Amino acid sequence: MQIHQASGPTISVSHLIVPAVGIVALAFNTALPYLGYAQASATWTFVLAVLAVIYLVATRPLFSVSMLYFMVIALTAFVAGVGIEAGGLMIETKVQGEANGSTSRLLLFYVLFVSCALYGFNRYLRVRDPDVPVALITVELPSVALGFILALAIIGAGVAAGLIEGFALLNGVNRYTLRNGSTGTNSVLFNMFLNNQTFLAMILGALATSRSHAVKSFSILLIIATTGLYILHGEQFMSVLHFGLSVLAPVVAVLLMKGKPVLRYMAIGGVVALVIGLGSVFSAYQGQGLDVQNTMTDRSLLQGQVWYVVDYDAHVFAAPPLGGAPAFWRFARSLLSTTAPTFDDSFGYSGLRDVMVAYGDPRLISVYIKDDVTFTMGQMAIPVFWFGLAGGALFVAFTGVIFGALCALQIVFALRGGVVMLWLVVKVLSYAGSGIQQGDYWSFFSVRTLFYVALAFLWWVLVDSRSTAQKMKRLVAS
Repeated sequence: MQIHQASGPTISVSHLIVPAVGIVALAFNTALPYLGYAQASATWTFVLAVLAVIYLVATRPLFSVSMLYFMVIALTAFVAGVGIEAGGLMIETKVQGEANGSTSRLLLFYVLFVSCALYGFNRYLRVRDPDVPVALITVELPSVALGFILALAIIGAGVAAGLIEGFALLNGVNRYTLRNGSTGTNSVLFNMFLNNQTFLAMILGALATSRSHAVKSFSILLIIATTGLYILHGEQFMSVLHFGLSVLAPVVAVLLMKGKPVLRYMAIGGVVALVIGLGSVFSAYQGQGLDVQNTMTDRSLLQGQVWYVVDYDAHVFAAPPLGGAPAFWRFARSLLSTTAPTFDDSFGYSGLRDVMVAYGDPRLISVYIKDDVTFTMGQMAIPVFWFGLAGGALFVAFTGVIFGALCALQIVFALRGGVVMLWLVVKVLSYAGSGIQQGDYWSFFSVRTLFYVALAFLWWVLVDSRSTAQKMKRLVAS
């Protein structure tokens, strides 16, 4: 006989065994460097991280499709950790790696972040309304029309930018060089296309749940066209993966409401995104005349460099000498700025740029300033750069809860909100996602992000909350 909670899942032995084994494996892996097996710990850390992602996808598909982009990025850091702790050279910091167990400590931070994100996600999302198996924006023709108009406008901006400035893939240039060199109308076109990537994916994914065969088919055609356009613009593995997973989020949610299996859809979508993403990386590097193997090796190591250099200097309750309170207060002052921080701001370097200046090869700083690119992976390192390992962990837990809640709200409004509400929520999540990915927490907490949070709240209270109930009644009645 099985015991069912009044409002929860079935309690079984497997619910207890898997977490218990995971905790023991995590504790053992963390202890390996201190037992004299530091280099082996990097490999085992990567294996544990992969197993954890597979477990989450299998048991929490809706949460996973929202977080899988972030988790795949995290896996690249663990791949880098294997190479770094085996003695790899990080070309941007000129630091030769050594086996010190830094990757095993990094896994603790990711486990903490994902656990807190799952808590925030579950607080705001429950799979309900089995009688309403579509997104509400597909119910009324005006909403469908507005969704397609905005999608076509964004896609059109991408096509126009490519026709005017050229496509990075076809020109054989770095995508940053092309975009940063654009000005005026061309710059607006690039920004409109690239900055609305997640919204475009979510609106097309939501429209793809429509009962209308024409609406569904047109959505799928636009999804395919957009993917090709991103590749032409030089977007590589992570961008293509992010777009594909964002498309899947509302589709998976609807399938779960219908009680249908979703893992095969996630597997198919993941494999397609993987193949297309890797192909785009190969084509982009080859088109630029780079040695593909060497370039990918160097880039993979750089995914873990920020954590490695910061972790090397940090202590449990003490930040690295180059960071600490002064670095945090520079970041806090930057939050009042409505534009993204640069190297020339009056409040000084902040966030990820602080780490770049502190640890980067001085000869490369001018390149960063010119192209406005940053170290790729700083999301766990920056809080440690400010507060040390213990304080950084608290900051990571806090951001995890917020990010998980935003991922849930994005799906809620993709299914039950209007087009404008979806755009506002996705805008907030995009800013938060940028901060989480790179460690540029300005985009997570800045006054600009809070402005969009306020707009979303007001729009929901004054507009969407009233229309949603009426749409639900009509849809259930039909």
